[in-house]
Amino acid sequence: MKTLTATAFAAAALAATTASAALITTPSKPVFDTIAANLALQVSEETFDGFAGFAGSPVTGSAGGVTWTAFTSGGFYSEDGVFSTNVPGTSIQFTFSEPVNAVAGTFFATAQDFTVIPALFVAILSDGTTWANLTGPAEPYGNFVGFVSPTGASITSLTLNFSPTTAYASVGSLWIGVVPAPGSVALLGAAALIGVRRRRA
Repeated sequence: MKTLTATAFAAAALAATTASAALITTPSKPVFDTIAANLALQVSEETFDGFAGFAGSPVTGSAGGVTWTAFTSGGFYSEDGVFSTNVPGTSIQFTFSEPVNAVAGTFFATAQDFTVIPALFVAILSDGTTWANLTGPAEPYGNFVGFVSPTGASITSLTLNFSPTTAYASVGSLWIGVVPAPGSVALLGAAALIGVRRRRA
């Protein structure tokens, strides 16, 4: 994984002022949830609770049937549901086993002891869509950002970069949204019909 220089960070931050016509970006978890619901997306959360201690790169997990793979230089270290790089100043790249319609997360920088520290955060999607923001001590969804593709599944990767170089890139939760498989939709419809019949009986 490449570490961004100060010049690259400045360029990425400037690029963040331009929006992609195909993607919606929001720093609000309730707004992300509403958009995903309006698009009938099935959103699943990876909490990273199953990860602890050191792990080499790549690391693989699954959320809602979509496999994600995380890459970094120097491996990962996880503690108390926080998934973090093991080396400061390195980025995390998530790739997905299939293109997804939405991806979101709580992203922040930590010190070596996992204390949340102020940092410049830059997220870059596979299509070049970029988001830059300052992150700080964690509050519920305080360091949240979500991306939604309303025109179809088009997100294949998400790269997270933090500055200063003493910061460890960290993730609290990762949400992945996809259009449910036809069988899942049929099951949901059947469950809804059963519910209606029970109410009428």
